[in-house]
Amino acid sequence: MASDTVRLSPKASGFARRGRPWLFRDDIVVGESMPPRLVRVLDEDGRDLGLGITGASKLALRVCGPWEGTDVPDREAFFHARIDTAIALRAGMLGPEDGVRIVHAGSDWLPGLIVDRYGDVLVVQVTSTFVQESLDAIVPYLADRLSASSVVMRNDVPTRKREGLEQEIEVVHGNRKEETSIVEGSVTHTVRPLTGHKTGFYLDQRPARALVQSLAKGRRVLDLFAYQGGFALHALRGGATSALAVDQSVEALTQAELDAGVNKLEGLETRSGNVFDVVRELREKNEQFDLIVLDPPAFAKSRRETPGAERGYRDLNRIALRLLAPNGFLVTCSCSHHVDGPRFEELVRQASAGLPFRVATRKRLGAGDDHPALITHPESEYLKVLLMQRLDG
Repeated sequence: MASDTVRLSPKASGFARRGRPWLFRDDIVVGESMPPRLVRVLDEDGRDLGLGITGASKLALRVCGPWEGTDVPDREAFFHARIDTAIALRAGMLGPEDGVRIVHAGSDWLPGLIVDRYGDVLVVQVTSTFVQESLDAIVPYLADRLSASSVVMRNDVPTRKREGLEQEIEVVHGNRKEETSIVEGSVTHTVRPLTGHKTGFYLDQRPARALVQSLAKGRRVLDLFAYQGGFALHALRGGATSALAVDQSVEALTQAELDAGVNKLEGLETRSGNVFDVVRELREKNEQFDLIVLDPPAFAKSRRETPGAERGYRDLNRIALRLLAPNGFLVTCSCSHHVDGPRFEELVRQASAGLPFRVATRKRLGAGDDHPALITHPESEYLKVLLMQRLDG
């Protein structure tokens, strides 16, 4: 067996054919010694299953999709071809002021690699040793293909520890830019690629922000876990009479206020504090809002945290529904992949039980088209967004 080939067990071969994106060391029966590299993956009978990336952690193989022939391509050929395909799939989102996810890890057959583009700034995040060791084949090509003035490595995610990788943030190409900006739905957003949440902005919520903008005219809006007030700003652009943005971060809310000024939007109010406490205070004061956005961070980052996360989602959604004005809308979100779509809907259903009004589900949304969710990989559909409406009369 060639050193650039691994063979799977019969059980693991079935998993791979059904689309499982990763396999464990016990799933591999040939190729036991596996330094990080690109390999051909074979089933139990030696039939080709495409390419994979081996790793040093318990997660031993990440599937990289089909590749013509029987050889293993060199790093440059592999990464350049996959990057070209990913860029082509996002051809309509590459304007000079657009924010877009260029590479969405395994959904683009590039497991362990995230690339976000904010205008001419690229932010790269790596969680695979092989990808880390191949950055010399990746970064210059990305910078050239996308005419980037700056490439930032946002390798500050805890998942890097699983492969023994250091957590770090650095500029690896071009100029250091503390801030840049993107335009989405006629709203200008400030992005901090070196210090902002995730890679600087929540690009995955583009469809939900567009929905909020379309619903907001004449409404009083509450944006919970607002960060830099993305939903609040889109609501105001859509004609909301006011928008209250609530978040723990004073710095993020200050940026929301600055961005409201840049966009010449009036009616933004910010409140710093624990969201659970703030919504209870609003309820005690009998405050009501015509449109509420509830977009909390991932409550369940592991399976053992799921029970507590479910309580949090249930409690928050119940009090948010109680804060709705008659016939008002709630946009409620979960980005916890350990709480899947049906379970999240069940939690919102439980939150609605016993209320003195009816609650209807109006829409179901997910991440934008630049964050493809593979039907064979349910975990890639991590973002769940429900539009609920209070029905009166």
